[in-house]
Formats: sequence, structure tokens, C-alpha cells
Amino acid sequence: MPFQREGVEFALSRNGRCMIADEMGLGKTVQAVSVAYAFRQEWPLLVVVPSSLKYPWIEELERWIPELQPGDINLVESKSHTMGISSCKVTVLGYGLLTTDSGPLVEALTRQQFAVVVVDESHYLKSRNAARTKILVPLIKSAKRAILLTGTPALGRPEELFMQIDALYPKSFGTWTDYAKKFCNAHYRYFGPRRQWDCRGASNLEELHQRLSQIMIRRLKAEVLSQLPPKIRQRIPFDLPKEAAK
Repeated sequence: MPFQREGVEFALSRNGRCMIADEMGLGKTVQAVSVAYAFRQEWPLLVVVPSSLKYPWIEELERWIPELQPGDINLVESKSHTMGISSCKVTVLGYGLLTTDSGPLVEALTRQQFAVVVVDESHYLKSRNAARTKILVPLIKSAKRAILLTGTPALGRPEELFMQIDALYPKSFGTWTDYAKKFCNAHYRYFGPRRQWDCRGASNLEELHQRLSQIMIRRLKAEVLSQLPPKIRQRIPFDLPKEAAK
């Protein structure tokens, strides 16, 4: 679809480092796969997704890149499952494995020196103190190409955007303190003798959105409705465990 081609062209014009923030259902996955494929000569490729999307992502990779062989994609199933990382073209893993006790896995990921990284649902990186953020951001920064995907970019909550922005373009928006003061209406809140830094607000949003437009592309369904195919409804039967059926 034309708007998807536009998204791919936007990413390529940014040398493969950007955020695709289209509304849910507009095909961010196929755009990311296309961009990653454009840089296939630089692989290995790392794809980080919510755990529930691991298999759908593998299906999409196999669908859009038919030249991939079964042994080319490594699905990391556990924190100790590191053997395939160094030998496969593509590694897929879920956020749930990126915890404080995943040292061997993090070491294996770092050693592999992924040149291309795709992070789906990148708003998972909104917390600066979360283990997954501390693990993933260095991998994104060290990659030559990085595509972040999110359908909920929190444009009205600048605090949640900083780690994603800084992972793509370190220090381009200044330090966290600089960013918080300018775009998060940062100020101290006092609780008796104690004070706490409050960054939950928003300020200078027009400037923030203008600067974000240089690294992020976002389309809403209403804007591209004429390009979308008809909805396809499919009934998929499955068995429920007895516990879940109650």
C-alpha cells in the first residue's frame, strides 16, 4: 500500500534509524521487515517483541522473506537458550526474558553485535529504570540500523518517549535533565522536608512534535482509510484448557 511504501522510504531516508508509530492495524510489521531486508547484507538481525507476538513475527519474517531457511531464524525460548544466537541470521526474543538475572543471555546478545535491530511495541522502554530498558537501549545504540515500532507513542506524555528517542539518537535531545526541563514541565514537588522531581507534565509540545517528525512517522487509520483493503473476518477454533473454560 502507498502509505506503507512511504513508511519504508522514510526509514531508509533516515539510514534505517527511526520510529514507525502508525496506529494499530496499519502494517507496521511489514514495513519493519521491509526495512530490515533492505539492510540484509549487514545482518545479523535482532527482533525484540512482546512474548505473545514471537510466533506471529516469525510467520511474517518467513512470509515476506521467503529466502530465509528454517535454520536461519533463532527463537530464544529461555534465558539459558543462547546457543543459536551466534550462528543464525535472525534472532527473535520476547521482552519477558530481559530481566536482572538474564546475564548470560545479555552477554550472548552483546557478543553477537547485531547490526540491525527491530523493537516492536517500543513503548515498553518508557521506564528509564526497568531492566529491559537498561538491557535493550545499549543494543539499539550499538546497532547500525534500528527500527522502533509503536502504535501508542504517548505524544502527550513526553517523559515516556525519552528512552526511545535517546536509544535512536543519543543526546540529540540533550540529557534526560535537559529534556525533562524543556518538554516535561519538570519541577520539584515538596512533601514536608522532602522534595521530589516531577516529570509527568508536558511543555513546548509544538517544538517536540516538530523535532519528532524528523525521526518518527505516524499515520492514523482515518488518514489512509481509502488505501486499506476490506476487513477479513476469520473464525479460528481452538481448545481451551478446563481451567480457562470456567
